Amino acid sequence: MQGIKIVAAAAALLLVGAAPASERWTRAWTASMWQVPDAQVKTLANVTIRSAVRVGAGGGQLRLRLANDYGPALTIGAATLRLPGGKVVRVTFGGQVSVRVPEGAPLVSDPVALPVKAFDVVEVSLFFPEATPANTVHDVIGEQTLVSAPGDHTLEDFVPAEKWRLRPLIAGLDVQSAKPRPVVVAFGDSITDNVGCANDAMPRCRWGDVLGRRFAAAGMPHVVVTQAISGNRILAHGTGPSALSRFDRDVLAVPGVSHVVLLEGINDIGNSGRDKRPVITADQLIAGYRQLAVRAHERGIKVYAMTILPFGGAGYQTPAGEAMRVQVNQWIRTTRDLDAVIDMEKVVADPANPTRLAANLQGGDNLHPDGRGETRMGEAIDLKLFR
Repeated sequence: MQGIKIVAAAAALLLVGAAPASERWTRAWTASMWQVPDAQVKTLANVTIRSAVRVGAGGGQLRLRLANDYGPALTIGAATLRLPGGKVVRVTFGGQVSVRVPEGAPLVSDPVALPVKAFDVVEVSLFFPEATPANTVHDVIGEQTLVSAPGDHTLEDFVPAEKWRLRPLIAGLDVQSAKPRPVVVAFGDSITDNVGCANDAMPRCRWGDVLGRRFAAAGMPHVVVTQAISGNRILAHGTGPSALSRFDRDVLAVPGVSHVVLLEGINDIGNSGRDKRPVITADQLIAGYRQLAVRAHERGIKVYAMTILPFGGAGYQTPAGEAMRVQVNQWIRTTRDLDAVIDMEKVVADPANPTRLAANLQGGDNLHPDGRGETRMGEAIDLKLFR
């Protein structure tokens, strides 16, 4: 028996010695995926798609992350990455150019030798050799997906045969870094996601992007990734799974998360009792916030909540909804269940009528801040919260 133990220990040492050096990866860009309704699913067959995303951190190598949460098994015939106008680099999976993505599962590529700097745009191309229902997607109307004419065009430029407002499968990019970097997740709905935002929009139209650049300018190592879905709710599925449902996937499963900044709840309030949906209460919404905080704290992640923004004049605003918003915001400001409050309501409200967004910070729907408003929001966050 003693001899068996010695042999086993020696074998274990050999295995340890043979293991590659630890690789440090930081999530530099993310997208929270949702399921297209069956009647709206687009089929991709013998075409290439190309999407441009902006990474929030630099490094010497990349890894591509695909997500097939809601689809059957499918084949990627080829995948490539490049900087705009730069050299195209093939992506492999287990050393193979073509890969089968399992049903309902994610897939992570091999390391790709493509050095990037923080805030570079990276173009991702995927070739679909066979008919593929693209039902695991993210909305990207401001930076639309390019769809080619028939064929594998992953290694070349192409004139798009069409453009699509949804981006299938592409869920993340990791960068290799010399040491771990804290990751801050901007978590929420359309006010955080702003699907109409182009990569080069000025003023910058996602508050998380503004915050990420402020970290870099201040010499702080933090990276901001956005895990938001337009139309999302905390308590119930809407566009995509509810915040409570997707929190493990979109926050807790992301390596290195130090903080989550939460701005969500207005869609729960606005849709309460609307179009035969269930009526919710402020207490139910607060309980949802508490659950997110408990689950984050179990992983040592701090939770900072923004107060829910004014929505007077929006299509689904009601007196009862406004009363609920005020009650929930009062809880956010006073609770000990959260680690900090970012009183964003006061940053974007109309000083003359605090129940409404300021006219010069929104595009006119009385619900969504525009680029000016998003920039104001990102600039209002105190960096000392993250030191």
